[in-house]
Amino acid sequence: MISVIGAGPAGSFYASRESHDSVHLFEEHQTCGEPIACTGILTDSVQQFTAIPQELIVSKIKQFKMIAPDGKAMYVDLNKTNMVLDRAKFDQFILQKAIDKGVNLHLGEKFLGYKKEGKEYRIKTSKKTYQTNMIVGADGPFSPVAKAAGILGKREYVKGWQARCRFPSLEEGVTEVHLNLGEFSWVVPEDDKVARVGVIGVDDRKLKEDYKKLLGASKILEDQSGFIPMYNPKQQLRRKKEDIFLIGDAATQVKATTYGGIIYGMIAGDYLAKDKETYIKNVNKKLAKDLWISLKMREMMNHMSEKEANEMVQIFQKKSNNDVLAKHDRNFPSKFMVQLLMKEAKLWKLGFDIFKNKLSSQVFSK
Repeated sequence: MISVIGAGPAGSFYASRESHDSVHLFEEHQTCGEPIACTGILTDSVQQFTAIPQELIVSKIKQFKMIAPDGKAMYVDLNKTNMVLDRAKFDQFILQKAIDKGVNLHLGEKFLGYKKEGKEYRIKTSKKTYQTNMIVGADGPFSPVAKAAGILGKREYVKGWQARCRFPSLEEGVTEVHLNLGEFSWVVPEDDKVARVGVIGVDDRKLKEDYKKLLGASKILEDQSGFIPMYNPKQQLRRKKEDIFLIGDAATQVKATTYGGIIYGMIAGDYLAKDKETYIKNVNKKLAKDLWISLKMREMMNHMSEKEANEMVQIFQKKSNNDVLAKHDRNFPSKFMVQLLMKEAKLWKLGFDIFKNKLSSQVFSK
């Protein structure tokens, strides 16, 4: 028996791919996909795993609008449209694939811990105990599985404040990104009246101020806030020599630029299902580079001054640079960052200036 803890996209997708004849999927909530704490915008790369039914697509994003602190903006015309999904229905859609495969679903059953018994494990839930051969933690940023196994590590979190709102002025098909609000902020339209509006950060006071500015005169329809783990390059993905694994948010597999993790969690789940013994090797070879680059990009962006943020928008207004952003999937920066740096000398200077600012702030903070 394989026990998967957490029926989000990572856990459900892994369960649907696992070839073992006895897979049990445990979800602490009574309904999969709730509560919602995610924007639910996906790039076309999700299609490599599953075709997305039209009924799950709330809207399509054809452009990104990047707004500098000075109010100037630039647009990126996406070569491939992004999809804004009904997140609850998407989770249930992936879950149904697991059920169709014969996976045993346990709703409203919370993982409480485990004990090792020889080569097996006895897991305890809020309802009963089970004998299992393998445990997969797909149970979110605070991962009870990681805690129980002693592999949570020293992870850091950011807060994501998001709400569905009636928003006063929307451009359909255009996602707004504001560079002067939080570490990352967005307005993602569902239609011409309703948007998913959010901001991410760590400072509660500033986060509250920035969220209020971003919301403006909009009317909140539904709160969708939550915590997001920062990618940790040193995160253990497996308890040493044991069959206890982590995937998705539980493994901090989240890109730090936009704090999305659905695609990474599904890729990790696919690797684990194909071969548990090469899982870590494949993650390190094929995912870790992009996760690390995203982390370094985030660190640089967090140290940008308003002047530097304005300059970055100007740099990407240049058609050759804009075209690179339009062509490539933002989930995989390793495929376009070198190309950008080779094309644009101003990016080197900007990066060097930000690095100097970062060093200066570290010196004066000591």
